[in-house]
Amino acid sequence: MSVKLFSIRLIRHPLGMLYGILLFAIAISAALSMVGSGAWDAALVDLLMAGILITFMLRTVIGTFRQSPGVVGVLVSWGMLLLVNLLSLLSVHEFFWGISSAVAFSLLICAFVLHFSGPVVALSCLAPTLWCCVFMPYHEEFMLLISYPLRMSATALSAGILQLLQIDVAYAGSSLRLPELNIAITDACSGISQLDAFILIACIAVIMMHRTTRWKLIHFAFVIPAIIVGNTVRIVLTVLLFRLFGEVVLESTWHLALGYVQLILAFLVFLAVGELFRSETRNSAGEEEKR
Repeated sequence: MSVKLFSIRLIRHPLGMLYGILLFAIAISAALSMVGSGAWDAALVDLLMAGILITFMLRTVIGTFRQSPGVVGVLVSWGMLLLVNLLSLLSVHEFFWGISSAVAFSLLICAFVLHFSGPVVALSCLAPTLWCCVFMPYHEEFMLLISYPLRMSATALSAGILQLLQIDVAYAGSSLRLPELNIAITDACSGISQLDAFILIACIAVIMMHRTTRWKLIHFAFVIPAIIVGNTVRIVLTVLLFRLFGEVVLESTWHLALGYVQLILAFLVFLAVGELFRSETRNSAGEEEKR
């Protein structure tokens, strides 16, 4: 669909334009807050991701006739509004309660879309709404929450691989202990700082590689496992290279190079998983044609 045709069709759907403008305004507001805290690179990536999600939501809007929500849809929308009122009563002074206001606002938008545009558009609105209203305003908190499980998983996996290689190693939390070396896997080393960019690239790859929503979602779910695999290989390579070349491996140049290896490997793993899914889809389609 050309940009001109997309724009013409979008003009004929004022509610769709309203949804898109509202969500993008929220995304810009969150991005400006991130820029103010010095995270301009993450703000730019998150804003691009918001643009992609909103664009795909608008594609659904212009390709779907307005549907009546039905009795079930009306009950669900009113139930969401009731939940919004309950969440608004919670305290907003701590993260776990403060995020309730963002979730409540997301539910309010989804309830509005469900009531006036039907369930199909409401489902397409869910991802951009959560991204713009929940993830972006609480970007740093979510990164910290995700970082620790990433570090723990990569540390445990790398320790297991090193033990298989007959290397004396023990691990506790996110730290590795070797006879000649102690390694602490920090937030920066967990791959969390590149997670925004990786999610954006993975989203583009998923859109290009798959046609059905089901396979897109299944493939996208492998973002975190791919990052863990890449980080695990980086840790193992760091230990092996340290045993060969000594402390020079821990210097900034080697550390940076291994960080790039981690990103490239994680992306290759993610693409490989996507190719497996594509081949499975082709095989299934071929078997159906034979029948």
